Amino acid sequence: MNSQHSEQQAPTDKQHKDPRPATVISPILPEIPASDLDIFPIIGSLGADEEKVQKRASNIMKLSQENEKLNAELKAMTDRLEAAERRREELLQKSQQK
Repeated sequence: MNSQHSEQQAPTDKQHKDPRPATVISPILPEIPASDLDIFPIIGSLGADEEKVQKRASNIMKLSQENEKLNAELKAMTDRLEAAERRREELLQKSQQK
């Protein structure tokens, strides 16, 4: 066997309970000049998407309001039609009773 292999020892309780925090080595990053940080094209594209979303939301609101209006008109027409049918039935029954 290799001598290095025999020199390695199993970790002891003292090694596991070391209260010192582990040393973290962070890489050295190059500084980025402020002139390279042009985020306005990104913000501009988000603004265009936001504008599309707002326009769609506005269109949905208009369609929803129109749908409610049409449903109210349909209900009114249905009510009038049912009333007219009831009236016709009443008149038919009166004419048959005579």
